[in-house]
Amino acid sequence: MSTAAPEPKANMGEPVPRYDAVAKVTGEAAYAADMPLAHPAYACLVTSAIAKGRIDAFDLAEARRVRGVIEIFTHENIGKVKDAKLFSNGGYASTTIQPLKSAEIGHEGQIVAVVTAETFEAAREAAHLVKVRTTAEPPSATFDSAGTTSAPAKGQASQFKEDPSVGDFATAFAQADVKVAADYETPTQHHNPMELFATSCAWRGDQLTIYEPSQSVYGLKNGVAEQLDIPADKVRVISRYIGGAFGSKGSVTPRTAIIAVIARQLNRPVKLVASRDQGFTIATYRAETRHTIQIGASRDGRLVALRHDGEEVSSRPDPYVVGGTKTTTRLYACPNVASRVSIVHADRNTPGFMRSPPEVPYMFALESAIDELAVALDMDPIELRRINDTTHEPIGGKPYTSRSLMACFDEGAQAFGWSERKPAPRSMSDGDWLIGYGCATTCYPTQMAPAAARVRLQRDGHARVEIAGHEIGTGAYTVIAQAAAQRLEIPFASVTVAMGDSDLPPAPIAGGSNSTASTCSAVEMVCDQIRQRLA
Repeated sequence: MSTAAPEPKANMGEPVPRYDAVAKVTGEAAYAADMPLAHPAYACLVTSAIAKGRIDAFDLAEARRVRGVIEIFTHENIGKVKDAKLFSNGGYASTTIQPLKSAEIGHEGQIVAVVTAETFEAAREAAHLVKVRTTAEPPSATFDSAGTTSAPAKGQASQFKEDPSVGDFATAFAQADVKVAADYETPTQHHNPMELFATSCAWRGDQLTIYEPSQSVYGLKNGVAEQLDIPADKVRVISRYIGGAFGSKGSVTPRTAIIAVIARQLNRPVKLVASRDQGFTIATYRAETRHTIQIGASRDGRLVALRHDGEEVSSRPDPYVVGGTKTTTRLYACPNVASRVSIVHADRNTPGFMRSPPEVPYMFALESAIDELAVALDMDPIELRRINDTTHEPIGGKPYTSRSLMACFDEGAQAFGWSERKPAPRSMSDGDWLIGYGCATTCYPTQMAPAAARVRLQRDGHARVEIAGHEIGTGAYTVIAQAAAQRLEIPFASVTVAMGDSDLPPAPIAGGSNSTASTCSAVEMVCDQIRQRLA
């Protein structure tokens, strides 16, 4: 089943200068840490040097002697913050671990104190002088570490509702002509966006304004309001430009409510820019995963049995899981499929979204095993995938809305000269270089979410588009301006776009590749209404 690409719309995809290009190359674009604040205090984090244990005492005397230090906040003197609900369980938070709530330490790099000072330099110097006396316990870090616990994802993670299965895997695998059984692991991966994790909070009466790079300004607004136990309409989030995110800025991290509480206690704005190394532990990351793949096939290459068992590391309290078996078990035609996903709870900070969260680790494992099956069958790996191509997913029998897999493989094979490939390892070279040709399949869902937009068309032909979307570096300003210009039939340069502000009409999280489809659809619908009124 092959679906042709739609005809491009007028004014869409044309090589226009990026909407935000001049602002970025001239330094005019203001990121969260650039936003001016009136008489701010500067914050610097102190993080745990142990991975598990408790704080026995602080020695703050030397840190307090640094000129300009205002206050040092610990679990002993900071205002209360309500518990947060995990994003993947229907809340907004990246973790339910609440630093500065108690003396307990749940992972290395956990926030244990916040130093505030009149200058950034003073805050940083004093933070290095904070002494924390702790009692450490042996941590359980990863798979097979003593003390970790493992349990099925189904039943503890609300968004993971099934271990997909169909048929009788055990019998079919036992009777298969050719069998492959293999284990794969993927490591921890960290986002490390160019823009550091920054938060500035300013109160004006009972109104809180937060400047923070966020992939979900409405999620941040609602999540912080819940933690502070204040109405959501008392919180405004501004995040007009984001210097990279990759998922790490999609949910509410503990630092935001902490800085908001400190700003309220000090009765002045507070600005935090975490250090590069702190970004590894105060935000999320892609968890390491472990997979066991079993495939049975007939001698002509047709799959008769497939099992995919996955394990993912998470923190002690949080059942975060990406659960990619929902994709891998539905990718190829196979009558007998089984799967299971487990969460291994360890003394780690909670992982989170990172670029194609389930597809990257789970598809890597499956496609590696498919390649090993091709070797066992002495078959071209593209032809093996062709034999098992399908128009219907095997678990529920539903048709794919689009599936151009083999058309993509054929075009790629022609472009790369696949027919000239020698399948034996180390058999192709170019001078001193060994050359390898390989292939792999992946797929990704088409996702959309509710969005709203406000468009004003002025008498002079200029239009202003307002939507609480997010510019994470992918060109959202540009494509939204293009959508409005195309629909209103005005020049691209005649469109002004306002985004990244929770006071604007709501838009979904910039994640899951849903942002452009969702925001542009809303903008186009509003533009159509304008044209209908003017007709």
